[in-house]
Amino acid sequence: MRYFKHSSYWLTVFLCLWGSSVALQAQSPVLNEYIQMGLQNNRSLQTQQLSYEKSKAALREAKGMFMPYLAFNASYSLAGGGRSLNFPVGDLLNPVYATLNQLTETNSFATNIENVNEQFAPNNFQETKLRLIQPIYNPALGINRKAKEAQIEIQANQRDAYRQELVRDIRLAYFSWLQTQEVLNIYKESEELIKEIIRVNRSLVRNEKATPVVISRSEFELSKIRKDKSLAEAQSQTARAYFNFLLNRPLETEIKKDEEVKEEKILLSMDQLSEQALNNRIEIAQLRSAQKAQKEAVNLNESAGIPRLNLVADGGFQGFGYDFGNQGYWLALVSLEWDLFTGNQRKARVQQSKLDQRSLQIREQELNSQIQLQVRQNWYELEAAKSRIKSDTQGLSAAKESFRLTQKLYKENKASLLELLDARTQFTQSQLTLTIDTYSLLSKQAELQWASGEVR
Repeated sequence: MRYFKHSSYWLTVFLCLWGSSVALQAQSPVLNEYIQMGLQNNRSLQTQQLSYEKSKAALREAKGMFMPYLAFNASYSLAGGGRSLNFPVGDLLNPVYATLNQLTETNSFATNIENVNEQFAPNNFQETKLRLIQPIYNPALGINRKAKEAQIEIQANQRDAYRQELVRDIRLAYFSWLQTQEVLNIYKESEELIKEIIRVNRSLVRNEKATPVVISRSEFELSKIRKDKSLAEAQSQTARAYFNFLLNRPLETEIKKDEEVKEEKILLSMDQLSEQALNNRIEIAQLRSAQKAQKEAVNLNESAGIPRLNLVADGGFQGFGYDFGNQGYWLALVSLEWDLFTGNQRKARVQQSKLDQRSLQIREQELNSQIQLQVRQNWYELEAAKSRIKSDTQGLSAAKESFRLTQKLYKENKASLLELLDARTQFTQSQLTLTIDTYSLLSKQAELQWASGEVR
């Protein structure tokens, strides 16, 4: 009788469910608590968040390219041997200066000038400077910044899309675990029912109203139920482990069972849900962000043929040895870089980028169709689940009454054991069918909610 009351509760709840013609959204406080825990702890979602933070850092890098670049450079070189510059300045000038001294009868002109023998590699030479580079005109920098901004949108959408999928998966996993718990309870109740049948059969045998065969047949049914119960226990353990995996908890952590499933009606038709999905599904926003990024890739490749202008300024000390008092210098220049011919490489890159852009546009059209198909498929599956619940509740009521009457007749020796066991089997199977279809309905609701972009 304990399970009959339990089944009546679920029967009352889901008679309300299938009678509604709108999509429903589970509002279980226990489940919502688990969803928040999963959003906080799930490792894959944390990885998505790190990718988002990385894209934000890449944008800061792109913005920094507009700023001046200032670097400190210092070098000191020692050299010996190698190529040198030989110039016989002494051989050329000494005779001339000697003649001038004779003509002027003075020693005003030096006649001991040495020939020049200077090596190309400077020895004992230092250069210590600051270099400033400021972009003046470079369209690629602005395009690169826009591309990074689009990349941030892509990563944010990818993170949010995974978040929605995680919420859906947590709900489905929770419903799956609840189903295994209910199935396990049904097998436990069935085990108790067969034990009661065995007790009655033993009483009948003792009173010589039945043969021992009825006990053997009943015990065989009991072994079958226990086998099914052990399989249900294994499925329950697996469902619990998967649910805890999504929440990043130890796999054997106990799960709180919500005995009530509260429902909130959402008055939207299938066409309205389909339109809502096209507006809210993050996968579409992600694809559009990818198109923006690809558009900037086209612009970036096209900008490679535009001249680039930079200002470069150096200031510091340069000379042999370190004598900062007399070695100061500065240098400023404007550099212009223009790729005049690249063997049609730039043109080929532009063409590749445009083809990628067209591919993303086609992919968006395909995704729109897929989303509409998902909504319709989940809608029809939900409606079918509601219809099954209606049939299941009627079937369970009939099977329950049939088993009650057969059990009464069996005790009065007016029904056979096979009839009683068959009635028990039909009753148990009706319970299992209603339970499975009940949680299938909840799962279809979660799937439709995700497909229509309602998951938050």
